[in-house]
This record gives sequence, C-alpha cells and structure tokens, in this order.
Amino acid sequence: IGDAVVAGPRVVTLDDIEAFADLTGDTFYAHMDDQAAAANPFFTGRVAHGYFVVSMAAGLFVSPEPGPVLANVGLQNLTFTVPVYPGDALTVTLTAKAISPRVDSDWGDVTWDAVITNQNGETVATYDVLTSVAKTWPAS
Repeated sequence: IGDAVVAGPRVVTLDDIEAFADLTGDTFYAHMDDQAAAANPFFTGRVAHGYFVVSMAAGLFVSPEPGPVLANVGLQNLTFTVPVYPGDALTVTLTAKAISPRVDSDWGDVTWDAVITNQNGETVATYDVLTSVAKTWPAS
C-alpha cells in the first residue's frame, strides 16, 4: 500500500478526439463543435471525451507484457473535475490503496487510486482502478 506509478505525459490532440468520436459514436456537440462547446458555461471550446481521458490513462500505465496483473475488473468513484482540451498534456498517477489477498486463490485484489493531471498540475479526473493480481509471478 502506498507504492505509486507515474506515467505520461501524453498530449491530447484534436485527431484523438475525432477518432474516439468516430470509434464510439459519441458525437456530443462539446466534442465536435468548437462554437457550440464555447457557448456551454463549462467549456471554452472543444473538449476531450471523459472516457477517452480514462482510456488514454490506461494506455499509459498498462504494461503490454504478461505480468502479475491478470485483469482490470472495474472502476469506482469516477469523477471528471477539469475539462481536457486539445493540446493538454496528461499524466496519470496510480497509488496502491488496498490489497485483499484471496485465501482460496493464487491471486488477490488490488485497488489503485488513480489521479489524472494536466500540464498545469490540475486534477482532471480521479477514480479507483480495481485489478486482479497474481500472488507470485511468474505464476506457478
């Protein structure tokens, strides 16, 4: 508990936002129309999808090779706090929050506190990542 991983930064581009909209079908005006987004009291222009921001963060902290993390099994308490605009550089910090070994299994559960910040140090999203993790690696 308390061990942390910091990953990033990665710059969000307008192409990222448009590709995510194309892939998901989420074409909400705040992601696609600069003038309409700027007319919204929450934004000053087009913004990234919150779910893109969370997915991008996973791409920063997930290691591609097999390892002790067996699966991400959920998210809890997701909150978006500051809009993300094209050109923002995002960094994610994961801190181990809770470790729950399973007595009858070779794996347990680890809950990570996730905080995504922008280039100004502002928190743009917070949530808990729930993972299933092997007790030993490589697995026996």
